Amino acid sequence: MNVFKRFTLVGVAAVMAVTLAACNNKKEDKATTTTSTTTETANVEAFPKFKGKDFDGKDVDESLFSKNEVTLVNFWFNGCAACVNEMPALEKFNKKLKEHGAEIVGVNVEATDEATLKDAKDILSKQGATYRNIVINGGDDAKAYLAKIFSFPTTVMVDKNGNIVGDPLVGNLEDEKKQEEIIKMIEEVKSGSAVTTTVTQGQAAGANDELTDLYAKESEVFGKHQDLWNKVFATMSKDQIEQTQNLPYDEVLKSQVEANKASFSEEELKTLEEDIKTISEIEKQIAEASAKASK
Repeated sequence: MNVFKRFTLVGVAAVMAVTLAACNNKKEDKATTTTSTTTETANVEAFPKFKGKDFDGKDVDESLFSKNEVTLVNFWFNGCAACVNEMPALEKFNKKLKEHGAEIVGVNVEATDEATLKDAKDILSKQGATYRNIVINGGDDAKAYLAKIFSFPTTVMVDKNGNIVGDPLVGNLEDEKKQEEIIKMIEEVKSGSAVTTTVTQGQAAGANDELTDLYAKESEVFGKHQDLWNKVFATMSKDQIEQTQNLPYDEVLKSQVEANKASFSEEELKTLEEDIKTISEIEKQIAEASAKASK
């Protein structure tokens, strides 16, 4: 599964039609609140049916949602520093969630081979994370759902009937206030009442559409030369990402290509340089939109 990995964000884009999340540098922008939808309305969206394996090799599918009142599905990948950094907090939060009939299930979007899966397991072990993790590798609708996620982490709440509760939760879940809001939402789901709790998000709503469009344009740049950029991302380690976490996104990409230029032909390097120039222009627009949102 090819996912274009936005691992450095100054601001956080809002939710796209299916999912948009943010692997950010832990900066919080002007807060807004997103009102969650109820599981009892006619506009219920079901989490797509899927097939997969958990990290112990056991078969899993959408029936896992029936085990809890609410399941928090947390999407991540190995090279996302923000995803990895929040794992200790998620481990603690998961213990609290179980007291309320809920749990976290991590979904690694890139562990489709043994080597990547082993790395993912090692990451979880080093972070002391024992909550359940799975890989989704079957179901056309589920694959299409995952393909729309190009920045991380994001978390989706799903009730025991397999219906998505509210909007995707953008960014990490380390903030205690956000955790409290999530628990309140879970209790409302359990009571069968309409979900009215709001969950604090990280970006002013007025800039959502503009930022979402810009991030989509950036993803399209990667998509035009998918195999080539996958080759670039494959060379990136967690340590490298953390070392460049405060650099502009285009500078991170440029430094990574430069460090591994021997792996690319002259034609490939030219293509990458042109893509980075385009991304650099988009980044300027993103910075401007983020600045407006924070005022």
